[in-house]
Amino acid sequence: MNTIVTVSANPAIDLFLDVPRIVMDEVLRATDVRRVWAGKGFNVSRTVSRLGHPTLATGFVGGYAGMAISTGLAEEGIPTDFVRVDGETRTNVMIVDAATGRHIKVNQPGATVDVAAQAAFVARVTHLVQPGDFWVLSGSLSPGMPADFYAMLIELLHARGAFAALDSSGVALRAGCAVRPDLVKPNIAEARELTGNPLASPDDALQAVNAFHAAGARRVALSLGADGLILSDGNECWHIQPPQIAVRTAVGAGDALLGGLVWALAHGKPLREVASWGVGAGSAYAVADQLPVDAKPAVAALIERLTITPLKP
Repeated sequence: MNTIVTVSANPAIDLFLDVPRIVMDEVLRATDVRRVWAGKGFNVSRTVSRLGHPTLATGFVGGYAGMAISTGLAEEGIPTDFVRVDGETRTNVMIVDAATGRHIKVNQPGATVDVAAQAAFVARVTHLVQPGDFWVLSGSLSPGMPADFYAMLIELLHARGAFAALDSSGVALRAGCAVRPDLVKPNIAEARELTGNPLASPDDALQAVNAFHAAGARRVALSLGADGLILSDGNECWHIQPPQIAVRTAVGAGDALLGGLVWALAHGKPLREVASWGVGAGSAYAVADQLPVDAKPAVAALIERLTITPLKP
């Protein structure tokens, strides 16, 4: 079976602190503390692993936080192959107001990845990649990395016969699209940034999908939040609407959606089913803030409740 490899160029520990209320200029006492081995790629690996598919998490880690991430993922049963860097992997802090559900989140910039570490990672990818493997390049780039780093990896992966999916933003997304990734997964904000237009209607969304195709993407998975997903390969196009669900969290649901998409593509499913597994996985995650260890039954149950509409690409 092929492997789904994820790349997290700028991973983090997400530290969640629940407080009774957020009050400025006061000492706040946390009622609950949670640490999550974060990074969009880790979330994708977690999803495909819980769907029963082999995965490997790669990227850059450093310092005590990097050691904690390596250990934590191993305890979850997710194998890793990281390049270590000088400096400390970032810790992002989210303070959650238990009374209102609102939060304050502060993201650190991350450890610098110098030219030597970048070259070491490219050598590692060259050694690891196998024809038919699926690679997911996701998240922001670390300080010190060029904007075309993901684009360079996509070209390397294609030269070795592997599938390349991209989930990033800004210049890194534009540069990646130019080398024709097999899949991109923009959200509404990223689509708005590319097109310069609001996504106020279904026609706007379709125009955004076509803009990503024109930029070079072979498949486009436009995530619409509560309105689901539009998935297009330029020939077929599907809108998948999730059912009414009690959403516990939207944070990480888009990564679970991407994991479901890539899992289905790796299993050779047709585009309609690929889109359905993506939205099913994202919805199952949003309901519980995680996927069950054996996620297939929960995802399959949600797929039965989806509204599936063909669109003209």
